[in-house]
Amino acid sequence: MLVWVRNLLENWVARAFFALLVLVFVFWGISNVVTLIGSNTAVAHVGGEAVDISVVQASYQKALNRAAQSGQGQPDLATRRELAQAALADVLRTQVMRREERKLGVAAPAAVIREEIDAIPSFQTNGVFDAKKFAQVLAQNNSSPNQFIAEARDSVAGRQLIIPVIAGATPPATLVKQVFSFVAEQRVAETVTIPFADQPAPQPPADAVLQRYWRNHPAAFTAPQYRTLKLVILSPVLLAPHESVSDTEVDAAYARVAASQPPARPERSVQMIVVNNIAAESQLAAAWKQGKSWAEMQALAPKFGANAIVLDKSTQVQIPSPDLAAAVFAAKPGEVSGPVAGGQNMYLFKVTAVTSNGPDVAALKAQVRQQLQLQKAQAEVAKDVDNLQDALAGQTPLDRLPGNLGLTAVQGTLDAEGNTPQGETAPIPGSDALKAAILKAAFAVQANDPAQLTNGPDGSYFALTVSQITPPALQPYDQVRAKVLSAWTQDEITREAEVKAAALLAAVNKGKRFDDAASAAGEAVAMTAPFTRETPPSGMTTAMLPVMFSLKPGQATMVQTDTGFTVADINKIIEPTPTQDPANFAKVSQALAKAVQNDIGESFLAGLQARDKVTIDQKLFAQIYQ
Repeated sequence: MLVWVRNLLENWVARAFFALLVLVFVFWGISNVVTLIGSNTAVAHVGGEAVDISVVQASYQKALNRAAQSGQGQPDLATRRELAQAALADVLRTQVMRREERKLGVAAPAAVIREEIDAIPSFQTNGVFDAKKFAQVLAQNNSSPNQFIAEARDSVAGRQLIIPVIAGATPPATLVKQVFSFVAEQRVAETVTIPFADQPAPQPPADAVLQRYWRNHPAAFTAPQYRTLKLVILSPVLLAPHESVSDTEVDAAYARVAASQPPARPERSVQMIVVNNIAAESQLAAAWKQGKSWAEMQALAPKFGANAIVLDKSTQVQIPSPDLAAAVFAAKPGEVSGPVAGGQNMYLFKVTAVTSNGPDVAALKAQVRQQLQLQKAQAEVAKDVDNLQDALAGQTPLDRLPGNLGLTAVQGTLDAEGNTPQGETAPIPGSDALKAAILKAAFAVQANDPAQLTNGPDGSYFALTVSQITPPALQPYDQVRAKVLSAWTQDEITREAEVKAAALLAAVNKGKRFDDAASAAGEAVAMTAPFTRETPPSGMTTAMLPVMFSLKPGQATMVQTDTGFTVADINKIIEPTPTQDPANFAKVSQALAKAVQNDIGESFLAGLQARDKVTIDQKLFAQIYQ
């Protein structure tokens, strides 16, 4: 064979073939490097300028972080796409505005940027900008001072660009008046309530009637699908209470947390009698010397032209006079002190409580301990999850998994709502989100499918198997006879109430006065307070509210509620006027002005994007969220 190959290589055609083969392998070897040279990372172009994908990815990542911090869990593909689209739109808006700002010479003064940043409460300590806290807050939000300052610069410059465009926009007066009339219109209704509880209970029917009702309403008496499952959960939340944390660890962590908190300030709760004339002071002093109690002194104060006031949990700077504040904070709790001069008044006072506006040390230490326990549990889960995965991959039954993996095991039978056949809530441990994830997984697999490790919320994992699926089935009549009788009885009561309500409705809509029709039916009429489209009166459902605004005076309607039927008609329509309700008119006018300004601003930005011929590489953009 080797001799044949050697002879073949002496042929120039074969030599050329092998040379070509070598070149192909060499090219394959460096293909990754070649394809990277000049690769396109522009996810969009604005006026011919490239927008790098990294900029959009950074904005998208911030949105993901915010979603995670708000407890929304891992977003699905549709949510990730929405977040990415919002991030891209934000970046493109910034780019087109920057181009317009450069074109018009708009600039953001450094002093204005600094003033705005200094005024943000999150960056302040005791009302003063704190550079250390500024950097700390930004780090906690995965940002940096340079990034935040750049965003502030864009915000300041953007307002200079947008505000002149939208500032003069106002809604037409006719539109404001129409919307105000719609929003502020009030109506008064007459109502009659026919409660189910007032209807006489019918006599139990013959068994044949109940059996016919049972057959005609199978959905009401059909047991849901049940699944019998075995479940194991590996969750830091479930493990955390069993983790051991020493007092030394708690004290060290508490010290770090306390160091980042603003210093606690002492507070006093104090009862005062404020006296603004010498005569009143003398009279109160005489009463005090006569042995009057503090409560009696407070009651006497108004008779002498004095005022009794209470300050609750006030710091020293919150007390109106420095001299009074010093006296209050020097006084012993429970003792009456004074008189003390403060400003133009004299004060008698009694300190009732000494507190601090700082965090409760015991409560904060308890939180620190729980956090340390959770951190240890998370480390345990991270260590055990691979071993659990290996055991499941080896087809180890759930009830034979190693006992040192920190697993919580559960087995039982339940329906898709998490209820047992006895109607009780199945004892699935963990949060509601974890329970929902487990139920969803349990009703997605087939019987006897092998267990798969599934990621749950809050860093948890679980695996389950379903050993039996019991399909939905009509429950035997003999087992549910009491339930059938109860349902039949309630239906009869509902029908009786509905007949009465329908008769009253028909009488009113045929022209009879509402109160006359109600009186003839032996029902009491109630008059509602005036109500608007936004504020239903007491006893009226939100579903009934829009119906009431579709009726004319004298027209009636009826609606079923949880407790009975309500029949109502319109007694009066109160047309609003701006002079009678100026506050509401101003609110509507401002809301419409803001809406018009927002529309103009969005149109302006859309025009800039159209002018700058914004294009998007959809394939590259999809890589951000997939």
